[in-house]
Order: sequence, then structure tokens, then C-alpha cells
Amino acid sequence: MARKHVAWIALVCALALVAGVALASCAPKNALETIKKKGKIVVGTSADYPPFEYVDAETGGYTGFDVELMEKIAEKLGVTVEWKDMDFDILLNSLQQGQINCVIACMTITAERQQQALFSKPYWTSPDAFLVKKGSGLSISDPVNDLAGKRIGVQTGTIQENWVRDELIATGKIAESNMSSYPKADAAVLDLVAGRVDVVFMDAGVAESYAAIHPVEVALVYDLPGDPGIAMKLGEQELCDEINRIIDELTEDGTILQLAEKYDIAQALLEG
Repeated sequence: MARKHVAWIALVCALALVAGVALASCAPKNALETIKKKGKIVVGTSADYPPFEYVDAETGGYTGFDVELMEKIAEKLGVTVEWKDMDFDILLNSLQQGQINCVIACMTITAERQQQALFSKPYWTSPDAFLVKKGSGLSISDPVNDLAGKRIGVQTGTIQENWVRDELIATGKIAESNMSSYPKADAAVLDLVAGRVDVVFMDAGVAESYAAIHPVEVALVYDLPGDPGIAMKLGEQELCDEINRIIDELTEDGTILQLAEKYDIAQALLEG
């Protein structure tokens, strides 16, 4: 009886081991496999940045250049998109914590951000601009000197915020209290309209979009180094490679250019 009992236990253990190996071999090995198995990709954005990502006033859904591009990428992956709208400055932290699979939010690739996330190749060439209130009489040709003493609004966590810190605050051109940082870009524009700031520094396409609906105007297009990419969790090279392949495909077949024309940003793309 003892020998039979031992043999039975050995058989059960062997079967359990085989089952465990089989389950392990079926388990997704990386984010790309997980996304395809689930049939969806969870994407973080900050939907306050027209024409790249914003909420459609009629449908209540997300739309914009980045949104449609990501939908096209998901279609090529054979999955759907689950959107997560959040403040721009917490997007990479949410990515690191595994709350989302990737980020598309007109996010410029920088050395600092590459310490926190893996980026696709740039999918867009995007200049920046200084936005002022209409009738303010504020002229900007040399930002570092012309903005001395001015009150400046920026979105939190952006390259524009970093530029103000490095070029204006650190050099003593403005006091730190003269810079206002906003979780959402639209709040900065509303403060500009209300006269609480003198200038807002943001992406040029976004500035032009706000100028079309608010009494503000672009005073100067000023291109900072770097272009936007899609951010993924560090180490997810398979997902990055596949998204890069799709970006190339959508570039070659004219899809990205068509989207740029649809959202009136084609000229900047062609110049890039």
C-alpha cells in the first residue's frame, strides 16, 4: 500500500508539473502578446490639447490627430482602444504603474523622459508657439528678453514648462512666482483670456486651435528641440518594434499625412 501511495503521489506531482509547464507556455510573454490576447490596448492621453486629443462637443467621445492615429495603430494590431484621460504630468507614472499600456499625448521625446519610458520613433514634427491675448499689444521676437517680467502660463510636465524654468527663471528674467503651471492646457488659455497671465507657451498647432475659438493669437512660433512619440513601459521592446513598424506603414501609405490635413497641421508635418 505504501509503494502504491508513493507512486500515486509521484504521478499527481508529474501531472501537475506538466500542467504548469503547459500553462506557462500559453501565458503571454510580453505586453504585445498580452494586448493581442485581451483584444484591447489601454492608452493614456490628456484630452485637452486640440487638434491632437480632445473631447468632441457633439459626441462626447475622444477625437483628434493623436486619437485617430492610435485608433489606426490599434486596427493594425487587431485590437480596440480603451482610452484613459488624465492630467499630462501623471501619464508616465501611470504607465510605469501598469495602469495603461502606452501614452499618446503629443509628448515630446526627451532624454529625461527616456529614463522613464520607452518611446516609439517620432510620428510628427511639432513646433511650439507663444500665445497672447488679442489687443494686448505684446510683441515677441526674442522670447528670452521680451518675456522678462511677464507672467507665463504652461502645462505641467511639458517641455515648455522646462524651457521657462531654464531660460527665464534660472536666468533671473522672471520670478518663479511669475510662472503658472496647469494640469490642463485649456485652463492656461482661460487665464490668458482673463488677464491672469500675459503669455501661454504651448504646441503651435494647439495654440492655433485655441486662437480659433478664444480672443487670443499666436505672437511667435518658436520651435523647441524634439518631436513627439508614443510612450511604452521600459523593456517592452516587442510592442515598440511593432508600433514603429505600423508608424512606417501608415507614413508610407499616406495615412498620417491625410490625418494631418484633416486636422490642419499638414504644413508643419511636410516642413519636418
